[in-house]
Amino acid sequence: MDTLATAVPTVGSVMHGPVVCIDAEDTLWTAMDVMMSRSLRHLVVTRGGAAVGVLVDRDLAAVWAMDPLGLKRRRAGEALGREHAFMPPETDVVTAATRMRELGVDALVVVDEAERPLGIVTDHDLLGVLAGMLTDDAGVSHPDHRGTGRPALPPD
Repeated sequence: MDTLATAVPTVGSVMHGPVVCIDAEDTLWTAMDVMMSRSLRHLVVTRGGAAVGVLVDRDLAAVWAMDPLGLKRRRAGEALGREHAFMPPETDVVTAATRMRELGVDALVVVDEAERPLGIVTDHDLLGVLAGMLTDDAGVSHPDHRGTGRPALPPD
């Protein structure tokens, strides 16, 4: 298992970037437009260039369900209710995954020293890293069965 311990990547090496951001003063309607036009589930909210939170598509759905016109009245910064994970790029993915689990979030923002967003890492990204680490460590290659409608079975 020493191979696994020394091969742990950082969030900076697995992040997606440049990250798509919206200003905290922009409306939720604008946020929804950006998310839909770019097929995003997460949108980083900034104030003065620094990350202040992450809007999730579920956040917008909740506002819309309660008050559809609220999307045009409310600001992105007002919809940030839960804790958010911000980490420097050198953070290892195990630490990042642990923190995401503690906070109950499915994405974290990779930030520089001034809290400016550099990229985003999602739970999906971390699962891909884990699968790659386990596959590489065991010397086993598993075919990708996504979208086939059949469960992925272990090799014979």
